[in-house]
Amino acid sequence: MTPETTEEFSKIERWVTHWLTTQASSSSQKWELIPLAGDGSTRRFFRFLSPAGNRILLSDPGWRFTKDYSAHQMYLGQLGLPVPRFYLEDPVSGYLVMEDLGDELLQKRILDEPAKKMAWLKRAVELAAQIHGKTSPVPSQIPAASRRFDKAKYRDELQFTLTHLHEGLLKLPPLDAQGQTKLNDYCAYIAGIEPQGFCHRDYHTRNLMVKGDDLYLIDFQDARMGSPLYDLASLVFDAYMPLSEAEQNELIATYKTAIERFPIGKAFGARSFKEDLQLVAFQRLVKAAGSFASFYTRNGKKTHFEYLLPALHQAQTFRAQMKSPFSDNVSFFPLDQWIEKIQQMKAKKWQIEK
Repeated sequence: MTPETTEEFSKIERWVTHWLTTQASSSSQKWELIPLAGDGSTRRFFRFLSPAGNRILLSDPGWRFTKDYSAHQMYLGQLGLPVPRFYLEDPVSGYLVMEDLGDELLQKRILDEPAKKMAWLKRAVELAAQIHGKTSPVPSQIPAASRRFDKAKYRDELQFTLTHLHEGLLKLPPLDAQGQTKLNDYCAYIAGIEPQGFCHRDYHTRNLMVKGDDLYLIDFQDARMGSPLYDLASLVFDAYMPLSEAEQNELIATYKTAIERFPIGKAFGARSFKEDLQLVAFQRLVKAAGSFASFYTRNGKKTHFEYLLPALHQAQTFRAQMKSPFSDNVSFFPLDQWIEKIQQMKAKKWQIEK
């Protein structure tokens, strides 16, 4: 461990020791903390081992990324959706103790059992439909109801890609004024796609966990109002799990059947469903590429470089299929240039030019 992580670990141990003294017959139990791999944020995860059972301890100094996790967990759990149990939260110290679901992401289960890939993904798509259907209409008191995928949010996400991928990683010049205008027009349109509902915001095979044969939803603290198609696009056009066009179409059909069981499903336009899905998916893929690049530009990590090309190739396909005027509105993204430069980097074993 680095000196910083050693200090953090010691602080967490002191907090756990104090917490255990408040638990009946727990203070004398032997226990152990094991650091776990984290996500893309500054949060840290630990497995808390004890004779009374294992738990996951989440450390989020400043309580920035976790502040809405508990409220959404309670809401989704009350609807019967599969979320981990939360046992204790301490916003002042920045700790959350939750159910231990193990270590198996849906991505790993599919890689281990490729013959069952579509069966698992259909379950994930049906779960997405349940989330969107059961949460509609979204109650005003939960955090997700107070924020949405509006024009500004979509634009901020794409600007993030321009900052970290286009300019930061690939060293390309900023967009000109015409490109900025097209960016605004595109974001304004997709922000108005109906219906609007509860969006997980990061719904993919690395944010779904498998325990036994059950599927669980995690990382839903950043949920917001928006088109349910955003979550569908996140899963079906996932750079972590690239699919064939036939597989994508099969999953989209599964979602449409599942969502039509709920009132919100009647609000989707039959003729515009595919076009709207592509428009939202394009934004999601370009945004994801920016996130993959940012792990390097902000933290020096090349861990997500392998997902850049799958995301951009799929975005390139959608751009070719888009109907006017949308094809023109996204033409300012130099996808071909991005892909060429990334392929050159990959050929050089990801050596980065300074």
